[in-house]
Amino acid sequence: MRKKFLTVLGILFLFIVLSGCGKKDNAQVTDTSKTWYIFQDQGESDVISIKFLKNNKAKVKDTLSLGDSVGIDRKNDNNSNPSYTLDRDGKTITINSSNQVVFKLLKPYKENVYGRHMKGYYVQYQGQTYKFGYITKTDKKVATNKSKSQNIAYKSMSNHIVNVNSDATPLKDSNLAGNFNFSTIINYRRTDGNLTVNTNGTYQMTMTEHAAQPSTETTDSKVVIATTVESGQVQSMYGKVYLIPKNFLSISYYFHGQNQDRLLPKSVNLKVNSKAVGNQIDRAKTRIENDNGQVYLFSSDFTVRKQENQTNTSGNLLTTSSTPQTSLKNDITQTYNYYRNYKANPVSSNADFMQLAAAISDNNDKKLGSVAVNFGGKFGIDQVPSDYTGVDVDGKNQPLMQYLFLVTPAAYKENGPTIATNQGKFLIYGMLNNRLFILRQPDTDSATVTWTLVKGVSLKVPELKFTLN
Repeated sequence: MRKKFLTVLGILFLFIVLSGCGKKDNAQVTDTSKTWYIFQDQGESDVISIKFLKNNKAKVKDTLSLGDSVGIDRKNDNNSNPSYTLDRDGKTITINSSNQVVFKLLKPYKENVYGRHMKGYYVQYQGQTYKFGYITKTDKKVATNKSKSQNIAYKSMSNHIVNVNSDATPLKDSNLAGNFNFSTIINYRRTDGNLTVNTNGTYQMTMTEHAAQPSTETTDSKVVIATTVESGQVQSMYGKVYLIPKNFLSISYYFHGQNQDRLLPKSVNLKVNSKAVGNQIDRAKTRIENDNGQVYLFSSDFTVRKQENQTNTSGNLLTTSSTPQTSLKNDITQTYNYYRNYKANPVSSNADFMQLAAAISDNNDKKLGSVAVNFGGKFGIDQVPSDYTGVDVDGKNQPLMQYLFLVTPAAYKENGPTIATNQGKFLIYGMLNNRLFILRQPDTDSATVTWTLVKGVSLKVPELKFTLN
C-alpha cells in the first residue's frame, strides 16, 4: 500500500514539474509564424510589423498602417534581419535591430479594428502602452461600416458635432445631477476625470490620460498622453443613469521628451454616433448610480482606483466638483488657438527645445537626421550652454548654444556621436539661431568637442492634424 502511495505521489510530482516547464508567454509569441503588429489607437500610423523567423531572427518593418505589407525594413548593423532575445521574466522581447525594439507583454488584448479581428497583448513599449496583436480574420462587411479617420479643416470640425440637446429626456433623479471629479485607469494610463450630468438629460465627461504605468508604481506619471471630451445624453433606468455617447473628441499630445508645463498638441480627432455615419464611438456600457449616499461611475473600460472612504470597490467614486467644463466647440477652438500661439514662439527653454526635437523625431522614424534617438530612455535638460563650449577646426571657440539637452541613443555604436558624461554616454543636441546642432568628439581619447550642424532637419513645429471618423 505504501509503495502504491509513493508511486502515485511520484507521478503527481512529475506532473507538477512538467506543468511548470510550459513555455512562457514571450516564447509562445516567438514560436508563432504569424505577423504581429505593434500599434496604438486604431493602427492608422507608426505601425511596426514583426514576423518571427527560425534561428532567433525576426523580420521587422515600419509601416504606415495596420495590415500593410509594404514598409521600411529594420535591419541590424550588418544590414541583415535582426536577432531577438527573450528575457527570463517570460514577458520581455528584445529585437536587436539598429533601432532596437524592446517591449514587455502585459494583459491579453482582443479587439475588432475596422473589421480586422485582432488578438494578442497590451505591451509596454518606449514607456507607453501599445497594442501587440495579429489578425485572426478580416470581416469585409464590418470593415466597410467604419471609415478610417480623414483629414478635416479646423473650421469645419465643429459642424460635425451632434447636438446632444436635441430630443434629450430630462433626468428623473435630480440627485444624480451635478459636477463630479473622479480618478480611474484606462489601459494602464492613470486618468483624471470630470463628469457633468445635467438635469435636462445631457452630460459631458472630460478625462486627462497620463503615461502608462505598472500598478505597482506608487507615484503617478506627469506625462500627458491625451485629453478626451465625451458628450451625450443620459437614459434613466432601474434607478440608475446610463451615459449614451454622441460625440467623442480626442486631443493627443507629443509625449516623448514632453514639457508638461507647455504641452505640444499632436492631433485632434472627432468621432460621433449618429444615423448618418453609424456608431463610431467604441465605449463600453457606462452608468452612474447612488450607493449608500455615494455616487459611482461604472464601466468595464475603466479600472477602479480605490479612493479614501470609498465603500463600493466595483465602481469609480465620484466626488463633488466646482470646476466648470468647457463646451466641446470651445475645446476645439482653444486647442487651435493654443497651437497657433505655440507655433509662433515654440522654444524659450531647454525643455521646449527637447520637446520640439522629440516631436520632430517622432515624425521621422525616431531619428534626428540620420541618428536614432531614444526619448524613452534617459535625458536631461538642466545643462548650461557654457559648460558645453565647442571648438571649430581652426581651434577657436564656437558660439555658445542658446538651448541644449541630452538624450540616450537608440543604439550605441562604435565611433558614434555619443559623448561620455559622469551620468553615462549621451547624444547632446544644441540650438542656435533656430538650427539644430549635435556635439561630437573628434578624438575619443581627447576632451575636445565640436558642434556640428544636423543636416536635413528643420526646427519647425509639426502641423496639428484635425481628423474626423
